Amino acid sequence: MRIIGGEFRGRRLKTLKSVKMRPTPMRVKEALFNILGNRVIGSSFLDLYAGSGQIGIEALSRGAKEVIFIDNHPSAIRLIHTNLGFLHSEEGLKIPRNNVLKAIDNLSKGKKKFDIIFLDPPYESRLVKNTLQALAKSDILKTTTLVIAEHHKFLDLDREINSLIQIRKERYGDTILAFYKRK
Repeated sequence: MRIIGGEFRGRRLKTLKSVKMRPTPMRVKEALFNILGNRVIGSSFLDLYAGSGQIGIEALSRGAKEVIFIDNHPSAIRLIHTNLGFLHSEEGLKIPRNNVLKAIDNLSKGKKKFDIIFLDPPYESRLVKNTLQALAKSDILKTTTLVIAEHHKFLDLDREINSLIQIRKERYGDTILAFYKRK
């Protein structure tokens, strides 16, 4: 696994050999960042269920001004710190160990807002819908925030989830990227 674009292009990232951790495939990551384009530059980026941190690190490499990585597993948090080891400073980065739904609530209470939110929970869980519902009810979305949910092709997400509406859906093999915005 490596960074595919931006300032840190070509740097290798570590991953855990675990059934529970399923890194986003390179072609899906490349497609995602091609779709996002210049929107990443200067953005505030939230990486939920961050795992190895590869999506947030890619955003950082492409010019995001702030990236917050959220994961509940201690091994994932350690791995994100390891993968960020090449940075001279972690300014603009936060890596709290927290349950994602609690983290959304905490960020909302802290009046934090994001430009881009990416979520990639374990495929076998029901966390995609629950997380999208929590995001829709939270105060962390701006009117222009783009929410991207990565999920398995067999999961059928609603076009509308509370205040979120699906504006785009792309399939890459077994992986779907569903893009949402506020209504």
